[in-house]
Amino acid sequence: MHLTTTFIVLSLAGFLNAGYLTYKHYQKKPLVCPINHDCNAVTNTKWGKMFGIRNEILGVFFYFGMLGSVIVSMILPEFEDKIKIFILIGLSIGLLFSALLTLIQKYIIKNFCFYCLISAGISLLLFINAIFLYNII
Repeated sequence: MHLTTTFIVLSLAGFLNAGYLTYKHYQKKPLVCPINHDCNAVTNTKWGKMFGIRNEILGVFFYFGMLGSVIVSMILPEFEDKIKIFILIGLSIGLLFSALLTLIQKYIIKNFCFYCLISAGISLLLFINAIFLYNII
């Protein structure tokens, strides 16, 4: 149960982080970057959207989907195997997406967004947590 709780906390943290970025964008308020970089320069580039949707909105749906999936698997254990596959595929895609965006920040934009790095870290931790939660290794 400890790993499930950790998964829920990480999903909530990711949801709140992405929600904060979404809120700031639609309130047209600048982001304050605690690592002395320009978060706005990163989030407002052409890379701030994928598939025509802002990355932070994709993040809100991603983390909400992970949170909802693990809660459903707790409530309806008969679907746990199918939900486990959904979670592992979703986390794999999310982790690759985060890695791609982090590389874009480093090599193309040459600037970092603190909140984007937090999201990438949460994605990595969720992935590692899921490996242990579902006894993959």
